[in-house]
Amino acid sequence: MKQLNPETYHEYLKTTYASWLGKNIGIRLGAPIESRTYEEIRKKYPNITGYLVDFDIFASDDDSNGPLFFVRALDKGNNITAEDIGETFLNYIQEYTGFFWWGGVGVSTEHTAYENLKNGIKAPQSGSKEQNGIATAEQIGGQIFSDCWGYVAGYDPLLAKDLAVKAASVTHDANGLEGAAFVAIAITLAYQKDDVMDVIEATLEYLGKRRKYYKVCKDIIRFYRENPEDWLKCFRYIQANYGYDKFPGTCHIIPNTAIMILAMCYGKNDFSRTLCILNQCGWDTDCTCGNVGSIMGALVGLEGIDPKWITPINDVVNSSSCVGSLNIDSISRTSQMFSQYAMQLQGYEKPEYTHFSFPYATEGFRCNGEVLTTDCNGLTVPEKKEVYFYSYYLPEDIYDARYDPVFSPRYYPNDMMRFTFETEGETAVKVFAEDCERIRVEKEYVISGKEDICFRLPKGLNKVIHTIGFTADQACRLLDYEALPSSEVEVNFSNYPYDGYGPRYAGDTLYNIRAFNNHSGTWTLKEGTLTAQKEDHALITTGALNNTVYELEMAFRKDGKIDDYLVFNFHGYEDFYAAGICGNSFVVLKKDNGYHTVVSYPFKTEILSQNTLKAKISNDKMTMCFNGELFEFHEGIPHTGAVGILSRNSAQVHISGFKFSSLDLDIENSKRREK
Repeated sequence: MKQLNPETYHEYLKTTYASWLGKNIGIRLGAPIESRTYEEIRKKYPNITGYLVDFDIFASDDDSNGPLFFVRALDKGNNITAEDIGETFLNYIQEYTGFFWWGGVGVSTEHTAYENLKNGIKAPQSGSKEQNGIATAEQIGGQIFSDCWGYVAGYDPLLAKDLAVKAASVTHDANGLEGAAFVAIAITLAYQKDDVMDVIEATLEYLGKRRKYYKVCKDIIRFYRENPEDWLKCFRYIQANYGYDKFPGTCHIIPNTAIMILAMCYGKNDFSRTLCILNQCGWDTDCTCGNVGSIMGALVGLEGIDPKWITPINDVVNSSSCVGSLNIDSISRTSQMFSQYAMQLQGYEKPEYTHFSFPYATEGFRCNGEVLTTDCNGLTVPEKKEVYFYSYYLPEDIYDARYDPVFSPRYYPNDMMRFTFETEGETAVKVFAEDCERIRVEKEYVISGKEDICFRLPKGLNKVIHTIGFTADQACRLLDYEALPSSEVEVNFSNYPYDGYGPRYAGDTLYNIRAFNNHSGTWTLKEGTLTAQKEDHALITTGALNNTVYELEMAFRKDGKIDDYLVFNFHGYEDFYAAGICGNSFVVLKKDNGYHTVVSYPFKTEILSQNTLKAKISNDKMTMCFNGELFEFHEGIPHTGAVGILSRNSAQVHISGFKFSSLDLDIENSKRREK
C-alpha cells in the first residue's frame, strides 16, 4: 500500500483532482435524464457520446453537496464519530429546502434522518433500520455521498471504510452502509491500481459476504465473464433479476449498484465508454455516474479523461448549503481541501492552498469567446480580452435551480483585491468590478515583470458585487489573487430586489432575497421592510466566512415581544453567536447544538415603534447599543464569519435597514500596494 506523506502529496493531490473531476463529470452527464428508464433514454438519445445538455454554469446537485460538506466533520479532529457527522449534517443543511431531495418522511431517506436528528435522535440511530425501516435504510443515498471518504483516506482502504460507514449511518443502514463502504474503498484502491476489475474484486473483499450487496456485485462480474462483449445482454439480466420492481422504495441501492458494476466491467478501463454505457442504462443516472466517475477518474488520472468532458465545466462546482459564500467554488480548490484533510488524518500539517495548480484549473475565470488555460503555475491571460469571474450569481448566470441554490457574494464592497501578474516587459492592466445593476468601476495600472495590483471594490447603498475582472494590453499570466477583507455593507430594504432563479422540484419558482440566505422561517420583502414570519425562530445571513466583523446594525419594528438579534461569527446553522434584545434585557447567545445564553443584562430603555440595535465587537469586549442605551460585555468572543439576523418568537419583525463592516486591514503593513 502506498503511503501519503509530504513527498507523495502532490501525486495524491493530482489523483484526487482527477477523481473529484470525474465525480462532477458524471453528475453533469447524468443529471438531464435522472430517473429515466433505458427505453426512454434510448428513444431520445440512441447513442450517448457526450454531454446531453450544455449547462454552462451548473447550479448545484445533491451528489456533490454531500461530499463537499459532510467531510467538514473533520474540522472537529481526526477521531470523528457518526454523531459528529450527524451534527455536521445539521450545521450545513438549509431547513427543508435545497441540499438533497425533501421527498417526505418515510419516502426520502435523508429527509427522514433529518427529522430524527432535529428531534434529538443521534446518529447512528437516526439512520438505522430499526428507526426507519429496512426499505428507507437501503435507498441509494448510502453511497452517493461517500466519495469524499475515499479522497481523504490517504491510500488506506480500512480508513476509507470506517469513515464512510460512520457517515452513511447518519442516514442509512444494512446494504446502504455496504454501498458507502464500496465507493470509498474503490476510490482509495483506484489511486493505487491500473485495472478496474482489480479494483472491484479487491474492494469486495472488504465487504460483508453475506450481504445482498456483495452477492449482486459478484453475480454481475460472473455474468460479464461469461458474456464479455454484450453489455446490453447484461443489462437485460439486471432488469430481470435486480430491477426497480424487485426492491422497495423510490431509488433502491441494489439496482443502481448492479449497473455500476456492469459499466465498469464492460467499460474496460475507458473513462468515456464506462460513463456513457452507465448513462444509457438509466435509473439514478447522476448518482451512479457520479460514483463511477470518481472511481474511474482516480484509476485513469487526468490524462485518461477526454478534455471534452473537462472544459465545459470550467473548474466550477456550486452547491446549496446554508452558507451562501461557500456555494460558489471550484473543483481545483475543493480537491485541495480534500487532500488537506487527508494529510491531517495522516498526522501532517495541512499544505497551503495554491491557485491554478492543475491543468484546467481556471477557478471559474471566464473569457468571452475563448477557453482559458493554465500551466499549473498561473492562468494565461489573453491579449486585450476581458477576463472575469463571478462573485455572485444572478439568475441569468446559472442554468437552473436544481436543489434550490442560495448564494452570498464571495467578495464585498470595500474589500481589497490583490492580483499578482507576471508579464514580459511593461504592460497596462485595467481592473474592474461590476455590481448587479451593471454599474462598473475600473482602474488602470502599468506593471512590469512579476508585480502585485491592489484594487478596492466599490461601496455604496445596496451594492452587491457581481463580477470582478481585468484586461491586459499584452498577454500575461495571473499567478495569484486574494481578497483582503475590509467590507462595508449597507442595505435599505425599502427598494430591495429578489432574484428569481427558476423552477424548483416542488413546481414553484425559487426566489432569494439578493445576497441573503434564508435558513429558517419565511423571509419576505414586504411594505418596504425585510419581514420574518415563523412559528418559533427565523434566521437569515449574508457575508463571507473570512470576514472579521467589527460593527453590525439593524433598524426594525416589532409586532409583539422583542426577541431579536444580530448574528455574527456564523459558520453554519448550529454554529454562531447572536447579540440582541430579549424582553427588557441585552442578551448574547451562542448556538452550538442548541441556544446557550452567554450573558443577559437588564436595560431601562423604552421600546419604540422604530428601534435601532448596534453591536461593536473587538477581541476583548462587545458593546451593544439599543435606542441609545449602552451595554459593554468584557469577555473576548470570536467574530470572524458570516453575519445576519435572528428572530426567536412567533411575532413578526420588520427590518428596514442592515449594516455590517469588517476590520480594515493595513494594506501598507501587508506589503501590498495600490498604485
